Amino acid sequence: MGNLNILSKAALRQFEKTKTKVKGRKVVTEDINLLKSLAVAPMIPADDITNYYVEPITIEYYIPKESRFAYETKYLYIELDDPLPRNDNQRKIFSYFRQENKPIDVIEVMDKFPEFMVDILEYYNPVLGLYDSMSIHLRDGLSGNPEAIRRVLYLNEVLRKREPTIPALEIIGDYTTFNINWCIRFLNRHKIDHSLEDRTVAYLIKLHCLKYEREGREIDERFEILSEIYMEQAFPEIDDEDLLE
Repeated sequence: MGNLNILSKAALRQFEKTKTKVKGRKVVTEDINLLKSLAVAPMIPADDITNYYVEPITIEYYIPKESRFAYETKYLYIELDDPLPRNDNQRKIFSYFRQENKPIDVIEVMDKFPEFMVDILEYYNPVLGLYDSMSIHLRDGLSGNPEAIRRVLYLNEVLRKREPTIPALEIIGDYTTFNINWCIRFLNRHKIDHSLEDRTVAYLIKLHCLKYEREGREIDERFEILSEIYMEQAFPEIDDEDLLE
């Protein structure tokens, strides 16, 4: 399996890279007993299950005695880590949307906090249609159509690729991570299937690891193995030299 310490600086740098998944590619390992010993899903209290993004991992391994390949699916549970506001502007906005119990809607930010409108429009005006669309789907989702929140989730994946911008750094905060986490929890509670891009999953893995490191918690072997397999599947073209750049 190689080095499974995904908390290393090299591995964390790996998660920052933008790559394209090679569909259908699986990791082959000869450590069959280790893979078979992994539970299909971890033991997580029912009350906590909504706080995880779940990624299915298909494992392919070779059985020499039978001269064949076998396949198993295990589930990687990634604990969500919410961003914190870093200045008074962000604290004001985060507080408002937490009280409203909904994602940070940039259109609503400009409506409720007009003092920030000019600065936000200066940077976001070229893609304002995306924020309008997110706002519409959010209202739809909160008005009785929970499936619409899945579109809010995917729009925030798109918007995250444009960040950080000056408004995010100085005014709004890390709203895309805040929103992605909120949407995942909402969809989990409503048992609505959702699947994230490889780049987003890798980012959530990174945040999971940093959260555990910050809190002095040990990452269990199951998570290390499955996250390592996931990274090899999603970003197979990354080698050790890439990680040292």
